[in-house]
Amino acid sequence: MCATSIRDPATIRSTGKVLPSTTRLRDVNRCTVRPDDLIAHQGYSVLVTDVQGWIGKGLEGVYLHQTRFLSRFHLRVEETQISCVSANVADHHCITSYHLAPSPAARAAEPPGEHKGPSGSEVVRKAIKIQVNGYCGSGLHVDLTVTNHGLAAADLALVVELDADFADFNEALAGNRKQKGLVERHWCPGGEGGTLRFDYLHPELDLSSRCVLAGAPVVHDLGDGLACPLHLAPQEARRLTLALHPHFLGTDYAPFYGPGGAFDPGASPAVKRREWEAGCQTIEAANPAVQAAWEQAVSDLVSLQILEGEGAAPYMVVAGMPNFTGLFGRDAYVAALQSAVLSPLTMRGALDVITPFNATETNDAIDAEPGKVLHQRQLGPLAQLKISPFLRYYGDQSTPGLFLLAAATEFANTGDAEFFRSLRERLDGTLAWMRHNEDERGFYPYQRRSPKGVKNQSWKDSGEAVLTHEGAMVPDPIAMADVQALYYAGKQALGLAMIAIGDERTGQTLLAEAAALKRRFNDSYWMPDEQFYAIALDPEGKQVRSVASDPGSCLAYGIIDDSRTTVVADRIMSEELFSGWGIRTLSAKHPAYNPFGYHLGTVWPSPNAVAGFGLRRYGFDEHFFRLAAGLFAASQIFDLDRLPEVFGGHPRDATHPHPGLYPGACSPQAWSASAIILLVNTFMGLMPVAPRRALVADPALPEWLPELTVRNVRVGDRRVALRARRGACGTELDVLETDGVSVVRPGDMPPGRDRVVAALKSIL
Repeated sequence: MCATSIRDPATIRSTGKVLPSTTRLRDVNRCTVRPDDLIAHQGYSVLVTDVQGWIGKGLEGVYLHQTRFLSRFHLRVEETQISCVSANVADHHCITSYHLAPSPAARAAEPPGEHKGPSGSEVVRKAIKIQVNGYCGSGLHVDLTVTNHGLAAADLALVVELDADFADFNEALAGNRKQKGLVERHWCPGGEGGTLRFDYLHPELDLSSRCVLAGAPVVHDLGDGLACPLHLAPQEARRLTLALHPHFLGTDYAPFYGPGGAFDPGASPAVKRREWEAGCQTIEAANPAVQAAWEQAVSDLVSLQILEGEGAAPYMVVAGMPNFTGLFGRDAYVAALQSAVLSPLTMRGALDVITPFNATETNDAIDAEPGKVLHQRQLGPLAQLKISPFLRYYGDQSTPGLFLLAAATEFANTGDAEFFRSLRERLDGTLAWMRHNEDERGFYPYQRRSPKGVKNQSWKDSGEAVLTHEGAMVPDPIAMADVQALYYAGKQALGLAMIAIGDERTGQTLLAEAAALKRRFNDSYWMPDEQFYAIALDPEGKQVRSVASDPGSCLAYGIIDDSRTTVVADRIMSEELFSGWGIRTLSAKHPAYNPFGYHLGTVWPSPNAVAGFGLRRYGFDEHFFRLAAGLFAASQIFDLDRLPEVFGGHPRDATHPHPGLYPGACSPQAWSASAIILLVNTFMGLMPVAPRRALVADPALPEWLPELTVRNVRVGDRRVALRARRGACGTELDVLETDGVSVVRPGDMPPGRDRVVAALKSIL
């Protein structure tokens, strides 16, 4: 057997090897998640247009805090509709479109009856080009550039059609208006343009839109649009600007972007973004598919950062576009945990923003109890009017465990004991809630109390997510397997953190509670005849015997007995659950299996990455390589090498050239972006232990990724750079830079043994 090694930087040289991806679909069009929409976004702000760049029907609009401040945007030249040449999302916050219109001079010069020529002549006659650049962020800034490409001067009137309805995003999504209110329109000319204001006449909502049009010598209000007369010499261009300023519940917002998409470099959001990007881990992967997916994932996490309004704290991210732009505790913590090695600042942002919302009283209307952690906070009209319970809602059983794990992980990555201690009161409150919520069997079930709340309160939160093996709905209370595993991991990690700051008594108590939970779990959830774990326990404590993806998360959290890890790993990577692209949420043999069912057979990148971590945790490297290969192959099918929130569960075979798209999936989505980060760092086996100034590095690379270099890995205030290379005797680890950090590599051990625990024991 070849010995593992950590080599000195002086002996290192790069092989320069780059493997082309063998799975890349080079000659096939990429799949677009929402083919009928163009979506730009920035934090809480979302711009949705049709494929020509227009707003006027369905979900289209400009949203801030899930409120639609612009429900129509369209251009015409006098009474003539213009034709779209192309429109696309040019950057995450920008949609660019090009349009053509007939030149009035050319039209007047045409002989009667000769206006229908070949298509080339038609393009020549349409000599007026209109370029529209829309920049989304804390409102909207639009540059309208009108150019006369004709041989003669042109006199024309560009008409800008605008409207606002102040719909909640969920109303627009469902096409069902639940709130009632009139909209009042006011036009005030001034200078080279003027201001069009829409006021929402609702007694309980303080909402308005202010649209400032500039750059036109004269503007006429036509009632259905603003007409801007323009005189353009041949090849002359004129730029008009439109700025949408939302007024939301007492706060006036101004667009982040100005003419030409300029972003004030001294503005706080820009500074914070540069700080985050400068501090991020970087990689060099000897496989272009891995590199492309990583770069897109980092870009997506940047674009999802909250820069405006409530929750605008450094590096906090929203859940996903366009559906989930409120504060989501579960999503924020999952994204931060999965990307903790990329940048611990994301974790700090989540803890800073979410923790103050931890519940302090019982309120069944919002499923709140003292110590519970915020599930979601939506600020749109439906929440403000209490038509939905989501103004501040606590109906998720995963988030308390994620809070414990996030606090401990932040401390492990940064070594900031002062910040960790500042969370103590909130952590104690959540632990007290857990102990109070423990049932007579010692597990943690969820029970909806709010009549408007969410029935299933784990990450599988759709109404049909938890079914018996025969396909029947399981009533509450339900004790999900992955929730027990998460609480086990949270208590274990928090116990170690408490010991590290000197609170031995609390730490040992938490470790003992975690160990007892692990024993109970393995006694109660194991199905001997299936050689697998039940998805949940029902109200009577009986096993919900559906075979599903959840034991993959249980592997990652370390709750499964070592003696059973091999059969569990083999089962989740069998054809029953593993599609070839990823692990399905539900077995393909289940009577309710549906490859397009939200939690009934689709593939979710985030829990797949978590399961991948679990496979590597117990040394099932070949299983992990297969899973990662499927997910990276899937990333190449979708636009921008971006994994969406969820995709289809079809098998990867000749009949199914791609897995299929889940209708309406979010893209980008913080979970899926951070899943790529976790996958790559799982190859390297990275685990910072900043209080001991140490970094665990346990690399294993597949044949299709022979070399991987990581730089700027943060361990407290230090930085580490490493290179892993696949060789004849396994994966070698080269230390490029340590900055005083001890790099620890676990020794060889047989598959099925917990490598994380072994590594921590060697350090602690």
